[in-house]
Amino acid sequence: MILDPLRPEVPAARVIPNVAPDLARRLELPDGRTSLGLLTCTSDDCLFAALDEGTKCADVEVVYARSFYAGAAHSSGPFSGEAIGLLAGPTPEEATSGLQATIRYLRERACFFAANDEGTLAFFPHVVPSVGRYLAKRAGVPVGAALAYLIAPPIEALLGLDAALKEAQVELRVFYGPPSETNYGGGLLTGEQTACEAAAQAFQGAVLELARRPRQIAVDDARVAGLAGTLAARAAGARSAGGRAEPDAPDGKRFRMYGTGETLDAKPALLTHLFDDRSLVRKDHPIIRLRGKLDLLQAHLLDAQLAARSEELADIDAALGEALDWLRRLLAAEVLAKPCPELALAGFDADELHRISHRTQDYLGVGFLLPDASMGPTAVKLNLLRAYVREAELTAVDVFAAETHVAPENRERMLAGLNRLSNAVYVLTCKVVAARRTG
Repeated sequence: MILDPLRPEVPAARVIPNVAPDLARRLELPDGRTSLGLLTCTSDDCLFAALDEGTKCADVEVVYARSFYAGAAHSSGPFSGEAIGLLAGPTPEEATSGLQATIRYLRERACFFAANDEGTLAFFPHVVPSVGRYLAKRAGVPVGAALAYLIAPPIEALLGLDAALKEAQVELRVFYGPPSETNYGGGLLTGEQTACEAAAQAFQGAVLELARRPRQIAVDDARVAGLAGTLAARAAGARSAGGRAEPDAPDGKRFRMYGTGETLDAKPALLTHLFDDRSLVRKDHPIIRLRGKLDLLQAHLLDAQLAARSEELADIDAALGEALDWLRRLLAAEVLAKPCPELALAGFDADELHRISHRTQDYLGVGFLLPDASMGPTAVKLNLLRAYVREAELTAVDVFAAETHVAPENRERMLAGLNRLSNAVYVLTCKVVAARRTG
């Protein structure tokens, strides 16, 4: 089915605790990084995006990442896949942590999508809200910048990149001219996160349009721009509401009010974009209020992450980084009518986090906590974060009580995710307290 995810596989993974000196020299490993995590994957671009995640979750560097010629269907062996990646760390534990984060990202985030019902045409409209060291270096952007990682077969890639660059305020930092080793093409584009999301959506629209009518020479650009959102909403089970409109209104006015259809020459200060210029709403619109809560929630999360770094709590820092990425994807899911992501932190899924939060004495040796300043900066910040997660969840409950553009199943997943995020932050707080007691 169109837009079905095509999940990558990891045929093989290993850790070398201490690489032989001659091999380390050949691989040009950085000084002090002699522990190596190795894995192969059936999708090269998925692997490269996942390796970047590894650099965000552990003290590792990507020292080798290569695609194999002709792709996974013509691999050299049963464990070769389509690409290989190597992560170098100072200890076997760091190499293992980086490898686990990479595999987790492949399982939960990075995947190609089908552009036709047969699943024979695949493309990669991937957005990284905040890049790590690997993709930052590869794209020549600062660590933390947003990136649209857009890959497709040759003609689809060129059409898609053209649509993406015309649709959004993004810059093409890397161009992968077709054919690559696996006979694909594409590029890395950077800009604001919302611009990267819009670029990926336009890229998707161009790929899907070609898949529908591959030999039609002239194509209406407006229809291409709208196709991605329409099919994405259909695939997610969402009703079409406030989607991308024709760029030129019949009366020549650029802006339109969402719901009423009233058109305007200029955007008043009290209005903002629900999706685009053709879907303006008041700034006190319930969905805008929810977006504001989620934005403030990210700010509280970053504050807690800085506290964890100041106390050198690397595992808490990494888990909060995963939570931040999940929150950003949740916000994008609402805006772009994409399926809401599943919450997973530190190797645990949402249900496991819920279970641990109710049995912290059994799992962490810490009973019910009453917050106290003696717990230290990170625990106090985590408690503030947990309280604000609850507030954001209650706002979402209130907003979703009325009819919205968000599909019912996506509403349930968002509410469940926020509820479990509260459990997860409580678990992290207990971990910090346990560490202080044993330290």
